[in-house]
Amino acid sequence: MEYSDVPEIELMDVNVIQNVFLKDSIIQLTISFRDGDGDIGLTDADTTAPFNAGSPYAHNLPITFLVEGTNGEFKELINATTGRLYGNNHSRVPVITPTGKHKSITGEMVVKVTANPAAQNPTRVYLEIQLIDRALNTSNKIRTEVINLTH
Repeated sequence: MEYSDVPEIELMDVNVIQNVFLKDSIIQLTISFRDGDGDIGLTDADTTAPFNAGSPYAHNLPITFLVEGTNGEFKELINATTGRLYGNNHSRVPVITPTGKHKSITGEMVVKVTANPAAQNPTRVYLEIQLIDRALNTSNKIRTEVINLTH
């Protein structure tokens, strides 16, 4: 099957995992993906531009935390220590490019993020997720439903 060289993702499942104290600890996301040229993933050696630290491409799976404020609006999480945006809970997907002539790829990945970013104890959040391939093509943005958390 032919797919676009721009990755496409879809949210398959969201599961909140509790710790031994029955407090929400991990948000586990199951995401399906497809990419026509299969250039998904980075290695530990991918540290020079454009994949260098501080670059928007240093992590290829940006996950943004949006938390409910007192007025009911959702905004990016503010780090109480610095007063600045918490930043994204980025992940780095390893190289999964198939060997051989045909590089088109499809599959699922499971990603785990903290349920308590920056020790802020958010009670209602949603996450926005994208996937960036090595050619810097950015997928569609997907979003979870609102997740109610217990801390």
